[in-house]
Amino acid sequence: MDAIDKALWRELYNNCRLSYQYLGNKLNISANAVKKRVDKLIETGIIVKWSLVLKPVMIDVQYSFVELKTDQTHSTEELTKSISKNPNVFVILPLTTGDFALHAFFEGAKGLLELNSFLRQIVGIQEVKVHPTTMHPGKKIELTKLHLCILKWLFIDPRMNLSHLAESSGLTVRRVRRIVEELVESDAFEFGFHWNPNAGDSMAFISRIEYDPTLITSDEIDDFIQKKYDLEYFYSHVSAIEPVMFSVFMVPHLFDMENITKSIHAFDGVQSVIPMIYYSAKIVHPLTETKLVELLADNDLWP
Repeated sequence: MDAIDKALWRELYNNCRLSYQYLGNKLNISANAVKKRVDKLIETGIIVKWSLVLKPVMIDVQYSFVELKTDQTHSTEELTKSISKNPNVFVILPLTTGDFALHAFFEGAKGLLELNSFLRQIVGIQEVKVHPTTMHPGKKIELTKLHLCILKWLFIDPRMNLSHLAESSGLTVRRVRRIVEELVESDAFEFGFHWNPNAGDSMAFISRIEYDPTLITSDEIDDFIQKKYDLEYFYSHVSAIEPVMFSVFMVPHLFDMENITKSIHAFDGVQSVIPMIYYSAKIVHPLTETKLVELLADNDLWP
């Protein structure tokens, strides 16, 4: 993945409905060149599939990053099966150490306690740290019948063009354009994609960065990483309860991970940096997806 691929990744991750013409104009390349690059990202498996889900606030949940330490007595497969029984967990990352990192939702203080309790009761789990994060939860909006009518088709294909949407929904292209713009700009939905940073020739890792909040902020660390490792760095999950952040990188070689780790550790205010290398992630349908499906089904709009 070069700088142009990374720029395309960033743009489409934030809004997968952006046209190839728009992206080409922004990056000073042709729309056809954009299409070829996006097709390549799909072929290599970096982009797994386009997705449309609700933002967390639409279903009154919050996002968390979870650290699980195991006692090494049970297989990864056994623990993954047990963990995935909780509907709030939607990404399971088996680490090379035998431990796990998870992405999970929770609803309020009670939901946070229940998630923690569920994970602690799994045989083989030794320690659980659930970090509510500072991720923007989106904005809640009231959905109209016309919104739902278009969402039905966008859920099937988030990049479906306006003409196809109009033909499928029976609405005019002009009305469809207005509805789609409302949905995209509402901040109530994520138009993005599932991705696999371990696809192709690269390897992914997460840096667990602990810092002194009296000397530095997570935003300052993020800014430093973004400027120095723009190609390798993707995003961070920042804990809302501890001075720790989990930063996602994709690199071609192990020594690149070592160099990045040393560089971040040397940054003033950073206390420790622990690289977390993981195998292929197990992706479970998130609540933000299943609740959208239920919403469409409840309105007799599930295709």
